[in-house]
Amino acid sequence: MPSQLLLVVETSLHLPGLGLLAISSAHETSLRRFPIHANLEVELHLAAGSLTVPATIEELHRGPDAAADRAEYVLLLASDAVTELPAGTEIWLSDTWAAVYNLA
Repeated sequence: MPSQLLLVVETSLHLPGLGLLAISSAHETSLRRFPIHANLEVELHLAAGSLTVPATIEELHRGPDAAADRAEYVLLLASDAVTELPAGTEIWLSDTWAAVYNLA
């Protein structure tokens, strides 16, 4: 059962062969609680119902000068079942995974 709202999707980006980036600048702080490349299992709240998928915390650089650019923390969903996420989709973290990272 989900326990913590991790983020609400602002935009998403499909990366063929890698997965789907879920991006939300408003919820980036909640992602920064985790180390880069942290493995998670998250629950997507979609119009058709909930779906649990594996994910990792990643960094995204958006400028031409990546060294001067502040990296955004984003969530990479590693599931072929999800190829896009509408804006407003909620992504939740379960009690189990919150406990793994001492966030429960």
